[in-house]
Amino acid sequence: MPHFVVTYVHRDPTGWAHHLDAHLRWLVERVESGQLRASGPTTHTETAPGRPDQAWERTALLVFAAADEETLHKIVATDPYLVEGQVQEMTITRWDPIFGVFGEESSRAGVSDAQLFEHLAELAR
Repeated sequence: MPHFVVTYVHRDPTGWAHHLDAHLRWLVERVESGQLRASGPTTHTETAPGRPDQAWERTALLVFAAADEETLHKIVATDPYLVEGQVQEMTITRWDPIFGVFGEESSRAGVSDAQLFEHLAELAR
């Protein structure tokens, strides 16, 4: 099944905090369903409490398994953060995780590393 890397950018600290619990419950449900393969914060910049004039940004990366991008959009659209307008920017990138812990879920599943390296060597010739 195809994988997709999704990034979120949040710029509303009050809304982010207000909807965090619902978002976390949604993440757990997506993990349990097998749709969400990994998730977590990337970088963030926060200001001191009571300083709304300063920039605040939090970002996250989510890795989903979905049949296609249309299906992924339907899944992501149910995230409370999107429902409540707490994602100011979002990117979606289709990803084929050939190497590493997701390798058996890639387009090369069942192909040994030796076979894969041989195939890659042939492409380079």
